[in-house]
Amino acid sequence: RYRRPDIEGIERFEGASVHYWASPLEARLCANADVALIGGGNSAGQAAVFLAGHADRVTILARRPLGATMSQYLIERIAAQPNIDVIEHAEVIALQGEGHALGGIQWRGRTDDRGGSLPVRQLFLFIGAQPNTDWLAGTGIALDPRGFVMTGRDIAPDRLALESSRQGIFAVGDVRSDSVKRVAAAAGDGAQVVASIHAFLARGDQDRG
Repeated sequence: RYRRPDIEGIERFEGASVHYWASPLEARLCANADVALIGGGNSAGQAAVFLAGHADRVTILARRPLGATMSQYLIERIAAQPNIDVIEHAEVIALQGEGHALGGIQWRGRTDDRGGSLPVRQLFLFIGAQPNTDWLAGTGIALDPRGFVMTGRDIAPDRLALESSRQGIFAVGDVRSDSVKRVAAAAGDGAQVVASIHAFLARGDQDRG
């Protein structure tokens, strides 16, 4: 599930003015409008460049310098876009609007006394995801400090690729610790795990706890 920032009343705008992805459908909502995007990773950079082709202006608000979390080629593409602004060391603290229609956001600096309001109609959130692994409590499956499933040699030297701390139970895709959160990577995990399952069955580990 997508990580939701701690902004009071954000639920009211979700699905109408607040989005956790940027597809062509959301891009159409940005026509002739100013929009804001929270995030500083590659997914945020890619979304900002994409949205800049539809919106009048895109403002990126990042908690840290983009250079700390974003690939250089994306930073250069953002700098080359005349309708993308970047505010670093910043966080959004409030949303303004009527009903489900966003009218603006309030932000503040995290390291200084900067702050202000931005009249935006759409807000995009690219601040990562939280694994839906609460249901694994008590199963003995090891999770990393963020709640993602640990697999392979992160568990033990003899552990099969993508195998969890419980032998014969495998984890693939976004739920796996240190995975690349991309559809192509998840599909690759799905292909790779087949070989691990065959290896597991071949050595008879299905009879072990």
